[in-house]
Amino acid sequence: MKNRRILSAFLAVSLLLLLFTGCAKIPESAKGPGFDDLVETDTLVVYLMQRFQRTYMYQIEAFQKATGVDVEVVSVIGEPEAFTERIINDLTSGSGPDVLIFDDTFMMDVTKSALNGSFLDLTDVLAEDPEFSKDDYLDGVFEACQVNGRQYTIPTSYDFLLAFSLTEMLADIGFSWDGIDTMADFLEEIARLTPEAAELPKFQQMLNSKNFYWKLYRYAGIRLLDYENGVVLPDEEELREFLEAYKLYFPYDYDASGASQTWIRVDPLLNGTAAFWITHYLTGIVDSISILKLKSREYTYHAIPSQTGEIVARIGSQLAIPANAKNTANAYRFIKFLLSEEIQVDQLLLMGVKPIRKSAIHKVIYESPAFYENHGYYIEDPENFALTEDEAKALEEVMLNIDRFVQDERLVVPEMMFESMMPFFRDEASYEDCLADLKNKLTLYLSE
Repeated sequence: MKNRRILSAFLAVSLLLLLFTGCAKIPESAKGPGFDDLVETDTLVVYLMQRFQRTYMYQIEAFQKATGVDVEVVSVIGEPEAFTERIINDLTSGSGPDVLIFDDTFMMDVTKSALNGSFLDLTDVLAEDPEFSKDDYLDGVFEACQVNGRQYTIPTSYDFLLAFSLTEMLADIGFSWDGIDTMADFLEEIARLTPEAAELPKFQQMLNSKNFYWKLYRYAGIRLLDYENGVVLPDEEELREFLEAYKLYFPYDYDASGASQTWIRVDPLLNGTAAFWITHYLTGIVDSISILKLKSREYTYHAIPSQTGEIVARIGSQLAIPANAKNTANAYRFIKFLLSEEIQVDQLLLMGVKPIRKSAIHKVIYESPAFYENHGYYIEDPENFALTEDEAKALEEVMLNIDRFVQDERLVVPEMMFESMMPFFRDEASYEDCLADLKNKLTLYLSE
């Protein structure tokens, strides 16, 4: 029932978006403004959902302090659908924000919107900006945000699945990363080992939460839609391999109540309740290593591969400038501010979980403080670094060596897949029948 409400709400927003943008696709030869063509007004307008306003005010206040730019924050009351609808309506009427912040609360389809001409093409702006260099950022991260080779959104963060384990626990359950070449291999193996692992005294589950399907799918590197070529399920072979493997793990992962056990730091490993601990914040990764060392526990970490065997990372937060924005100069200045080392290195100010700026990644890994324990609390030790030189070098190599970055799909698309495939996971329908249902939904969605 919840999935149907999400789908209906999002389709309504999608229809409204079409009224704003029209159905015509922008030609590949169309170009946006140059760096010197950006226009500045007195106030930068930003829209925020009221319930998440405090989260983003840190960045906005830091921007105002650093630049002196006056920022007008429009606080929007309501759910994500209402937030998105308000923005689209205001843009249609000639007002609206000067910069768009994309996260899970903003239900606009990024790629479809770019194809419909909703965003300013920033390709030439970046190329002509003397202070900007793609070499300062992870290789391929900006390209993942391009549509038809043009830069319509700017990433500020990325994420991938880095799984920590205690060496002792992996030995106890009989798991080895040898031979785990794809996401399906990983799922099949943890599904096979779960019944035996359940015999351990404190063991609850393989991963550090239930209902991990969404995260697993996101990093399997599978496309459900090829927007630019109008193709539904372009990676159907990889999709089937992933879904058949997840079906094996489904009984141990799915919780109909939606409940998901959460832990602070690496507690599930230290307590023996889970075999794999996946934390997304870069600072959290460094902290986890520091605590495991503090507890004198032998550990290992490994990136969970995609369905093609690559290490796939998804774009986290990203920003765009609406095509009809009035203050394009300060909107771009705000985006660049969020890409600066000062902001990227600060987890409180970083928009997302893992910074994309190489120097910020290096600084967090090499300069984060160690911990010491006092009456059960972990306290920062400013006199010592969390990682040794060798540990920092090894972790930085993992963070930098991403094989492929991909644009995130809006929540409604994988929700369609999960809803269509649920009968298959439950042995109530064949894969072929469920796939046909999924194709119909995605075809309708792509055609809107």
